[in-house]
Amino acid sequence: MNKWHITNVVLTILFIITAIFLWLRPYDGTGAVNTMNVKLVSLAVLIVFFIFILLVELLVYLIVRK
Repeated sequence: MNKWHITNVVLTILFIITAIFLWLRPYDGTGAVNTMNVKLVSLAVLIVFFIFILLVELLVYLIVRK
């Protein structure tokens, strides 16, 4: 397994752990109760962040591949 695959596996595990943490915590960082809407917004922000990381990783892959 090369470094690229290891990085992807680590990022996937990190994403899953963070998503589970955001979904299961009863209160957010400010002490407010996590409602379903707040949980969905938190997960949406996490997904957008990881999509950005995925796009940067894809760009680097395409540059290195040439």
